[in-house]
Amino acid sequence: MLKFKDVTFKYASDDFYMTDKLSFSVEKGEFISLIGASGCGKSTIFRLINGLEKDYSGDIFFNWENIKNMKNYSAYMPQRDLLYPWRTIEKNICLPMEIQKKSKIEMAQRAEEMLKEVGLWDYKDKFPRDLSGGMRQRASFARTLMSGAKLLLLDEPFSALDSITRIGLQEWLLDEWRKHKKTVLFVTHDVEEALFLSQKVFIITERPISHFEEYNIPLDYPRNREGLKRPDIVSLKEELIKKLRRDEQK
Repeated sequence: MLKFKDVTFKYASDDFYMTDKLSFSVEKGEFISLIGASGCGKSTIFRLINGLEKDYSGDIFFNWENIKNMKNYSAYMPQRDLLYPWRTIEKNICLPMEIQKKSKIEMAQRAEEMLKEVGLWDYKDKFPRDLSGGMRQRASFARTLMSGAKLLLLDEPFSALDSITRIGLQEWLLDEWRKHKKTVLFVTHDVEEALFLSQKVFIITERPISHFEEYNIPLDYPRNREGLKRPDIVSLKEELIKKLRRDEQK
């Protein structure tokens, strides 16, 4: 579904490159977590995928078509929910459809379906300030789904939440992923979160980024947290943490 081919990029204000002939691919329907030290370029990868950065060499393909010729193929969910405080929850999640100029009838129908699915129908007329952090993140995810994009870019969406809320939303996210069959790239600093959610983990261990180290996660779906206690998973967790610490010390 997604393919980078020899992508080299640097910001105009920098004298160093963020990526150097980076090549990798993501298959349709995969859930992949991207981890690495702070400032290593994870968000830059998302900006390249989204088409926000265009001054690069190499090619980025979505379903074998160059993204430079495409729109609305991916949707982005940031760390903060970024819901508009003056809009109701229903109006917030309808925003992608408003941009796409969908009819009011279609927006109302899809909003009802989505809000019921994420458990927020009773809060459709509330404002973001009336919801808990976890509920706001569910609303933000619903808005991301309403874009209709097949590729979801989730940038540390649970990092600001307390541990219990975070665990609940991790399990909820997996249910939503399996239901909607989207392709997900998920940025996180939490190795255990990456292991619990993902089929694969891509780890950034060098700068500029020329490749990812890939790890397949040997856990079946549906998952439960007991799987994280398996000796092979504990060993993999320690290996990934060591790599991240080694990179931060460079």
